[in-house]
Amino acid sequence: MEPQWLPTRRDFIRTVGWAPPAAVGIALAGIGCAQGVQTMDDSFYVRPEELRLRYRAPKAERQVSFSRHGGSPEEWREACRRKLAELIGYELPEVREARRLRVAEHEGVRVEAWVMEVGEGTSMPAYLLVPPAPRAGDRAVMAIHGHGNVEAIVGQTDDYHHCFALRLAQAGHLVLCPALRGFGPLANMTARDPGYCLDYWAWGRGPQFTLVTDGFLRGETLIGQTVEDLVRWEKWLARTHGVREVDVAGISYGGDLAITYPAFSDRLRRIYASGTLGSIVPIFARCYNAPAHCIPGILRWMDRSDIAGLSAPRPIRLHYGELDTPGPDNNSASYNETVQPALTELRAIYGAFGAADRVSLHVTPAAKHEMDNDDLLAFLGG
Repeated sequence: MEPQWLPTRRDFIRTVGWAPPAAVGIALAGIGCAQGVQTMDDSFYVRPEELRLRYRAPKAERQVSFSRHGGSPEEWREACRRKLAELIGYELPEVREARRLRVAEHEGVRVEAWVMEVGEGTSMPAYLLVPPAPRAGDRAVMAIHGHGNVEAIVGQTDDYHHCFALRLAQAGHLVLCPALRGFGPLANMTARDPGYCLDYWAWGRGPQFTLVTDGFLRGETLIGQTVEDLVRWEKWLARTHGVREVDVAGISYGGDLAITYPAFSDRLRRIYASGTLGSIVPIFARCYNAPAHCIPGILRWMDRSDIAGLSAPRPIRLHYGELDTPGPDNNSASYNETVQPALTELRAIYGAFGAADRVSLHVTPAAKHEMDNDDLLAFLGG
């Protein structure tokens, strides 16, 4: 007798795909029939409306949040930064050499493509945008893209990033645009190794986010690895281009990085973070975000306002689109009900460092989840 065929997980996903529940039932029925199994009447099975499905996690403890700290602001910052480094798996990276691949001119800006070898089998690309007339010889902007490709901020296309790195360079800023792990040319971190797949933003097979889950298995996080990459590129800028001060600008996931990476930098001058800061609590279950910025256990210790507060007293600008609110068609929803409480907490932290006036907020009328280049240029100068 030949062994009976049983569907594997991959067979199930191939059969069902990303279908609505009704289609899933039909697909399962088809698998059952293929095995010669008589299916039961669907009315027997438990339905969602027969259950209490209003789960809410207990209130976050936030054990090292500023509001719970009894010591000095400096003692809080040291304790909070140390815990954050532990949670994201951050280790101080070594500076690496980079090689330039090619150079092009685009809308009056010299664009240089660079590649850095950061470890065995891992290359990290970045674009350096050199203005025709630099505003400052020892300052640069770290431009951090969100979900999508780094090329969008350089000028490949006009999406929600609005080519903000290119606009900064045209205004006279030296701008570095690193590609982030899991996106664009790094969409599959094992693309040159057939049979393996560590991806994030590669949707052809279905979004399994294996790059994130593989890191969790090893006690690492995607955001922690990416912060290390940013610090590594910052060190490279300092060594090769004489950069002493760095401004940072990012949107969406890039905004999350723009408030996290400065905690581990000694060169940061000003921070522009678009589409971020509100509490981590609602961003997955309510706002339906993807997991690039997920940090296991983070809410036991702190929230985003604490992370941003680690940068005090450096000036920080929070930006949102007025229409970037929760809804069935918006998986960003960064301008949600947690923004104002988080902003109040952030100002309290900055106030303890004598710098409450260095926290500012700008909401662009009638805008969605998108960069406001005019406000960005006004904040960074240009």
